[in-house]
Amino acid sequence: MTTTTARRLGRAALICIVSTILATLTLTSPARADTEVTIEVNAGKTVPLSRPAATVFVANPEIADVQAPANGASFFVFGKAPGRTSVFALGADGKPMVSYSVSVTQPLGDLKRRLSSQLPDTQADLESTPGGIILSGTAPSPAAAAQAAELTRQFLGKDQQVINRLKVAMGSQVNLRVRIAEVSRSVTKELGFNWESLFNVGAFTFGIATGRDALVAGGSILRSTTGAASLPFGYQSSNGRVDVNTVIDALAEDGLVSILAEPNLTALSGETASFLAGGEFPIPVNQRDGQITVEFKQFGVSLDFTPTVMSGDRISMKVRPEVSELTEEGAVVIENLKIPALSVRRAETTVELGSGQSFAVAGLLQNNSRTVAQRVPGLGDVPVLGGLFSSTRFQRNETELVIVVTPYMVRPVSQPGAFQTPNDNYIPASDLERIFVGRINKPGQSDGTNPLFGPGGVRLRGDVGFILE
Repeated sequence: MTTTTARRLGRAALICIVSTILATLTLTSPARADTEVTIEVNAGKTVPLSRPAATVFVANPEIADVQAPANGASFFVFGKAPGRTSVFALGADGKPMVSYSVSVTQPLGDLKRRLSSQLPDTQADLESTPGGIILSGTAPSPAAAAQAAELTRQFLGKDQQVINRLKVAMGSQVNLRVRIAEVSRSVTKELGFNWESLFNVGAFTFGIATGRDALVAGGSILRSTTGAASLPFGYQSSNGRVDVNTVIDALAEDGLVSILAEPNLTALSGETASFLAGGEFPIPVNQRDGQITVEFKQFGVSLDFTPTVMSGDRISMKVRPEVSELTEEGAVVIENLKIPALSVRRAETTVELGSGQSFAVAGLLQNNSRTVAQRVPGLGDVPVLGGLFSSTRFQRNETELVIVVTPYMVRPVSQPGAFQTPNDNYIPASDLERIFVGRINKPGQSDGTNPLFGPGGVRLRGDVGFILE
């Protein structure tokens, strides 16, 4: 009986000693930071404590805020900004009891619901970071990806960013076909008398020029007529040392200029493609040190366009076509160097349309008329006879410009042999065939990969050439 009692007392004493040691270690051990608390911005959470705490504080109050009740049995943490911070609980003796690692994230739940409702075809994954949100997944079009990034950006603060890692599932290449048609017509009419030379005494020539110098282009009023040849509508006689040359200046001229260009460009969605069919002319530029450098200015038919693929095969495009040519009007002369000017027709617009649809970017109709009357002072004002000493020039210019744009959604072809070029199966003719037969090429042989039929089932004769619709 005595032995049993002694054993019980020994066990009780051992338990008391172990409990005392554990309590001492618990009170004196530092707080552990292995407890994780995750909350969203503008959301809170109550965290219970194992025993009452005298003080609870947060390391960074700009990320989260804490409040503890009077009994100290728990504390409430509130998320203010994305980031990470720590919360410490101290006992009555001022020693740390426990610590928590608090992560404050963006309200991804609301953002996911909004993305799903407005972009149901977009599979978006969200990941919150201290500096913003990582957006990943798959979007059906570049426009849907841009809209998802914009919706995500609205949930962020001023100094936070969206890392857009969305991938576009569909092809986003756009082929643009532009037809630039311009017709310019000029009409010039001139009628008058040109008294190029009245008389010649020795080496001195005196004349009156009222109109165009029909004998020598760009000639002056006073010049020698020696060796001058007779021209149509002109009369010339020579009698000793006196030459008389009277020209009836009559001119009727019609000019017609047609410009047609069909540039085709292909560009990725959001990228810019450029086209130029023309040339460049030099322009001298004076530098500060007195040196003369040369810069080149482009002219011709040019095109710049930036496509953006929208949802539903819609294409938003910024198009800038331009037609320019060299002209003498507005030209300048610098140190006997004549620099031409440019006549430019330009249009710039942003439109939205479907693949294969066409629209006219610009239609320009310009009509200029000009009448110039020249007469000899005094003689040209004489009634009836004054018409012999005058010249009238009428000029009219008409220009019409139409630009038609058609975009197409295109995808690359995995089989290069599916395309044909005009010189496929081209066989040059021999010398005998060119001389005796007048043939410049031999009939090509089709390899059977592409049928030799055109639109409407019309059979094509040979593999080389074009179809004029």
